[in-house]
Amino acid sequence: MRKKAPPSTIAIVPARGKQNSHDLAPDIHAWLRERGRETIDEAAIRAGEHADALIALGGDGLMMRMAHSFPGTPLLGINFGKVGFLAMTEQSQWQEVLAEILDGDYEVQEGPTLGAHVVHEGESTDVGWAINDVVLRSGMQMVDVELYIDGRYVNTYPGDGMIVASPQGSTAYCMAAGGPILSAGVSGFAITPISPHSPIRSTLVVPEDSLIELVMCSDREAALILDGQITQSLANGDLVSVTHSPHRFRLIMTEQMNFYSAFQSKFNYLIRPGAVPSLGHVRHED
Repeated sequence: MRKKAPPSTIAIVPARGKQNSHDLAPDIHAWLRERGRETIDEAAIRAGEHADALIALGGDGLMMRMAHSFPGTPLLGINFGKVGFLAMTEQSQWQEVLAEILDGDYEVQEGPTLGAHVVHEGESTDVGWAINDVVLRSGMQMVDVELYIDGRYVNTYPGDGMIVASPQGSTAYCMAAGGPILSAGVSGFAITPISPHSPIRSTLVVPEDSLIELVMCSDREAALILDGQITQSLANGDLVSVTHSPHRFRLIMTEQMNFYSAFQSKFNYLIRPGAVPSLGHVRHED
């Protein structure tokens, strides 16, 4: 890993509903200041003060909120949540990881994000951008969704809707719906039908520069959801257009923060627990 210039000013944001994250925040401020770094809090960065990096003390939800609030700022997550796939640093590791960052032993991993527009009765509206996923989701009844890629009709899916996920979002709703895991560095999006009423359940992975169009073809209730937040209801004939957005999700990674070991530990993805890899030099241990 090539050495990078360490961040000079670092914002520290604890999760509002997690007292233990607020208890740790002063320790991190003091530790960084002892090593010559300037630290600021959430109020300061929201007031416009610059930060070279932001430490989020919470779970993946806080990571996404910070990425939405301060797009382009490199993020490090110290996990106070349940899974913490984006907040990959555990509480017991924070000093070790921050020491690596201050030594320049880190990289900033960039992932694509999703932009969404809705065309309703001929009028197009920009409804925002998503870090994890854009979801067309039915209510209590099945709906039909037409899928087009770069203007070409792919199929009509009867079911509970459709998920368009980024690589970092592929371990969220996409995975839960049976979609693929896109590892860090993949420049593409996963399109996964939700509970399709068909034995054909194939997910598509398309290039990042694709135009993805979803057409709502039912009079039944449905909504458009970006990163778990309902943005609006959808009517019969509405078209949801999804492309890559200009924003990038920027995640600080150190040598010990490994996507595959995190996937094993967070989801207990061990087919044979205790197995020893034959290529010992690529084994990563906590």
